[in-house]
Amino acid sequence: MKSFAQASRDADPGSQACGLSPSFGRQSPSRSRFLLAAVVFVMLSACSKPEDSHPSSVAGEDKARPVRTVVLAQHSPSEQNTVYPAELRARHESRLGFRLAGKLVARQVQAGDRVVAGQILARLDPTETAPQTAAAKAQLLGAETDLKLAQIDLQRLIDLRSKGFVSEAQVDRQRAAYDAAKARLEAAQAQLAQAGNTVEFQVIRADAPGVVVGLDAELGQVIAAGQSVVRVARDGEREALVYLPEAKMPGLALGQTWSVWLASESSSDAKRFPAVIREISPLAEPGTRTFAVRLAMTGAVGALPLGISLQAQAVGQRSALPTDDFLTPATALYSRDGKTYVWKVDERSATVKLVAVTVIGFSDQGVRLKASNPQDALAGLSAGDRVVTAGVHFLREGQKIRWTGA
Repeated sequence: MKSFAQASRDADPGSQACGLSPSFGRQSPSRSRFLLAAVVFVMLSACSKPEDSHPSSVAGEDKARPVRTVVLAQHSPSEQNTVYPAELRARHESRLGFRLAGKLVARQVQAGDRVVAGQILARLDPTETAPQTAAAKAQLLGAETDLKLAQIDLQRLIDLRSKGFVSEAQVDRQRAAYDAAKARLEAAQAQLAQAGNTVEFQVIRADAPGVVVGLDAELGQVIAAGQSVVRVARDGEREALVYLPEAKMPGLALGQTWSVWLASESSSDAKRFPAVIREISPLAEPGTRTFAVRLAMTGAVGALPLGISLQAQAVGQRSALPTDDFLTPATALYSRDGKTYVWKVDERSATVKLVAVTVIGFSDQGVRLKASNPQDALAGLSAGDRVVTAGVHFLREGQKIRWTGA
């Protein structure tokens, strides 16, 4: 018969490999089983291999990230004179309204209609002023009657005074009553004229020939005094309305020469209309943060319809525009900590470096960046540098990349 220790070794060969003593089976059966289980557990734990607590780096961590790039180039003079969209407007555009409040009951024109001077455009409800006119007429009739009676009494007293039947004081009092009646008649006449003006003020008339370009009130609406109802663009001078970005404002001046042409025609073959800056808005538009600039057009543009789309471009001012800036897509910009950067590519090591930039302005071609200057944050950025234009938010300083693009 095999001993307990021999049976244990046969059942668990690993226990002998781990150094289990053969004399262990000489203990009592119950105690031997307990000690055997404990020793086997401890020794198996000691013999097991420790887990790797330091996993290897993630595969592909240093793999080059694909990005899209572009090479910076300086602006050419033709790029600096940016073409801006514009709109044909009338030099004088009137917003016509009533001089008193009332209910709008008639509007006799529509947008696009031509009007002549004196033409009726809209009316208010006349029932509101009819009682005032009737009262003024009644007061005038009473004043005329009083004046006639005072005149008859005065003439009678004058005749009696010539015969010595009345005193001079009575004649004087009657003469004063006559003068008072005459003054009341004049006041009644003025009140009637005012009532007539009130009736006339319930009508809007065109003050000059032109075109209706807008309607600001609907039938049945209660209109306040002075509220705009109809907008009329007068015939005559025309101008182009263009909105310019803030970066363009320092180079503008009244009288500066511009060129305007139809947006439907190509810039090379289009008929050019000369224009000069007539007005520069001192305030930016709340929504777009652009400034309205009005260009007085000196060419014959009377046949062009109002509101037509135009293109406008400054001419003869290229020397005043900066030449040390670059044009890049807006996707190249990377913002962090309230500053703007671009990722500059080191082509030798195929890595990227974060470079701070100064944005001059935006245009249809992209974003204009100020050129490199050792005195500012743009040091290290110059013409010919390659910058990342796609994937800027997934890069880190010194990361390996592989690029596509020009």
